[in-house]
Amino acid sequence: MKKFLKLFGTIALVALIGFSMVSCIEDDINDNGSSGDSSSDFTYEENNGLITITKYKGQGGNVTIPSKIGGKPVTVIGNRSFEGCTSITGITIPDSVTSILEAAFSACSSLTSIIIPNSVTKIDDYTFHNCIGLTSVTIPNKVTIIGARAFDGCTGLTGITIPNSVNKIDTSAFIRCTGLASITIPASVTSINDWAFIECTSLTSVTFEGTPAIGSIAFPGDLARKYDAGGKGTYTRQYGSDIWTKE
Repeated sequence: MKKFLKLFGTIALVALIGFSMVSCIEDDINDNGSSGDSSSDFTYEENNGLITITKYKGQGGNVTIPSKIGGKPVTVIGNRSFEGCTSITGITIPDSVTSILEAAFSACSSLTSIIIPNSVTKIDDYTFHNCIGLTSVTIPNKVTIIGARAFDGCTGLTGITIPNSVNKIDTSAFIRCTGLASITIPASVTSINDWAFIECTSLTSVTFEGTPAIGSIAFPGDLARKYDAGGKGTYTRQYGSDIWTKE
């Protein structure tokens, strides 16, 4: 009987240790978004229990930003935190992130696609500046402002959907997006600042669903003048022409 009790106690202890190990692994998965701890790929700061990513130092490729580091939520991608990371090809941003700050992904020249989570309300200045390989961006319908030069020099973009939550397209937001062929400005947009779409040499179709105030040099050619006279609707031009016509 004593041998049986001793054996039973040993089995129970082993089971308890195993359960504890599984719990630790589950906690690690919950804290870091995967079974491998990716937090070592980032420099970060903690403020009032919230994490700000300040620098990426990983190997590149497809990067997943963890939703938690050390059990604390990642809420901010800091200024220039991924700037010049030419080895990154894709980025997954968790829903815990509410702010992506200035030039966060600037000059990530190999970045081809990114989905911005619904928790983000502003695309800050220079966020994707000179991301020349970027071909696909999903902007959530919570974003209200597309900042100055946010997509400046994104020559690989051929189209982008501006959600009907956006009310401002700031100065030079899409300047030098030479592959952009068409754009629809939703009725929610109330202002488009100067240079927003200047040097978009392939842009041949613009649809205004509302009547935003636009800068006199917000678009190439004479579109601003034609829009002032014609109001909302679709305007087109021949490639290389400065003359726009309302359809």
